[in-house]
Amino acid sequence: MVYLQVFFMSALPVIELRGGLPLGLYLGLPLWEAFFISLAGNMIIVYPLLWALERLETWIAANRVTAPVYRMLVNKVSKKKDMFAKYGKFALFLFVAVPLPTTGAWTACVAARFFHVPTKHAFWAIALGVVTAGLVVLFNSYLVIDVFSR
Repeated sequence: MVYLQVFFMSALPVIELRGGLPLGLYLGLPLWEAFFISLAGNMIIVYPLLWALERLETWIAANRVTAPVYRMLVNKVSKKKDMFAKYGKFALFLFVAVPLPTTGAWTACVAARFFHVPTKHAFWAIALGVVTAGLVVLFNSYLVIDVFSR
């Protein structure tokens, strides 16, 4: 049950691995188990989301239920256009690798569509960014656990 909680928490937009990994540690999972389960949860949505956005972007942007969220994500992404112009698909990696709120895989998928990054390139850039962000969160979580366990 704990595995599923961590997995699904990590698959949620905005929360993603940044919340799933600490949750796993809080629920008593060993560091590496929490890392790999949250990594899997965060990664499971990347390719399906890229695929869906590629095919349904117009509908998502026009639908009254999904349009406000989509507009919010596009606004967030459009603020990074200089970074994307300078670094191209590597900007997706940098965007996701820094574990800040709203700079995760979900927003990067929207950015990939917005900046016309091919799905194959976007997937690998986002995947490497998720792994890097996961390692940063793991390291910081380990430091917090170490400090509070003294």
